[in-house]
Amino acid sequence: MKKQISQHMMDWLKTEVHCWKSDGTISETQLNSIISQYDFLADSEQKKSTAFYTLISAASILAGAALLLLIGYNWETLNYIAKLGIIFGITISFQCLTLVSRFRWKNNPLSEVFSLLSCISYGSGIWLIAQIFNLNAHYPDGFYWWALGSLPLAFLGQSSLLWFLVIVLEIIWCFTEANVNFNSTWLFFGRDTHLPSAAYLMPLLLLPGFIWAHLKNCPTTMALHLIGFACWCLSLWIAWNFQSLALPLLGSLFALYWIAGMVIKTKKKHIFVSHQIGLLATWPMLCIISFYDFQKEITERIKPEHNHGYATADGFFMFLIGITILIFYFKTVLSKTHYKPISFKEMILAFAVLTQFSLAPAISFYFGSECSFAMFIIANISMLGYSAVMMDEGLKTNSSPKFFLGVGTFLLWTIVRYFDLFGNFGGMLGASLLFFLSSLALIGLAFFWRLRKVAFYVN
Repeated sequence: MKKQISQHMMDWLKTEVHCWKSDGTISETQLNSIISQYDFLADSEQKKSTAFYTLISAASILAGAALLLLIGYNWETLNYIAKLGIIFGITISFQCLTLVSRFRWKNNPLSEVFSLLSCISYGSGIWLIAQIFNLNAHYPDGFYWWALGSLPLAFLGQSSLLWFLVIVLEIIWCFTEANVNFNSTWLFFGRDTHLPSAAYLMPLLLLPGFIWAHLKNCPTTMALHLIGFACWCLSLWIAWNFQSLALPLLGSLFALYWIAGMVIKTKKKHIFVSHQIGLLATWPMLCIISFYDFQKEITERIKPEHNHGYATADGFFMFLIGITILIFYFKTVLSKTHYKPISFKEMILAFAVLTQFSLAPAISFYFGSECSFAMFIIANISMLGYSAVMMDEGLKTNSSPKFFLGVGTFLLWTIVRYFDLFGNFGGMLGASLLFFLSSLALIGLAFFWRLRKVAFYVN
């Protein structure tokens, strides 16, 4: 059976194989054999197919909404047996349609629609059953069972849509558990600490998604679960009463993402996304800690009775992980076994950011407010270093995202420092002048980048 590809891809393939024949790489027979393996799907047919599935998806969602509204209109007149029958009937029907469309019809778009409707109906059923029987249960459990029941369908699916729904449910459950601080205990660093049950179960809920993202090489799903893991860590720190140090610890975690994404020896997109998340997520955090008032607030609020001593242990633990990864990086570079060169400057910058975030709790805990100004200066130097390294990497690798990320960081630093230090002196006139100069700088950099790109492609 011939593989179906678009007309555009077929034209590209014919052009390539004729070039291979001209170079002597393949013969005429091989050329014809390669082309015979493919058949094109006309653009009109593709558009028809896309339009068809779009309309079917919209129709399914609208039909589901109509059914729910109809049930809701007559809900009060039904007895509990009829209510349970409707809830289970709708949920099971959507699940059956998901399986049939997935395995029998081989229709992935329809299976995604039905699986999404199945997950929504399943979650609605949980809350409706609680309402029918007036269950006064621990309310975060509703989100937990909704997420857990949605995992099989998400693992069965072929898109990141269901995983997005599952991740949202898991994050909601995790933070609601952290908020109520449900009576669970975790032995950590030799002491009993009251923690939400999410401390135990959240990694187990995230594990199937990580496995699916790895098997499917799906960067979107991997990114969602890395963010979910970060939210889990944040919920723990909140539950531990580390609110003042949550941002530095979260910055440490994202810095580890950044470092690990540069070091792991693979070309798979779902691994490289760790580098992108870390690179982008540390950017706003550097901006926040560059304020002197923020640094002062951290040092003034840290108290031994608030378990902040354990926050220093968490930060130091992540610092040690960073050192381990850095050693692995140097070993890889020296052995020359890495599949591609990694920027030494970016690696050092990422490790410097990790050091600043991870050791901030310990410095604040042991030195107090005396170190506020020094940490303020270091944070601003880090932000300027971030800008310089990103612009340099963008120019060296011809990467416009990194170049303009560096430019944006510098402009943001300039604007933030103006309002932070000199805003009261210049007033609206000073701000107007600053914005005008920033616009001129952006225009100049845009033309510079355009000319450089033209020169690059000409060369």
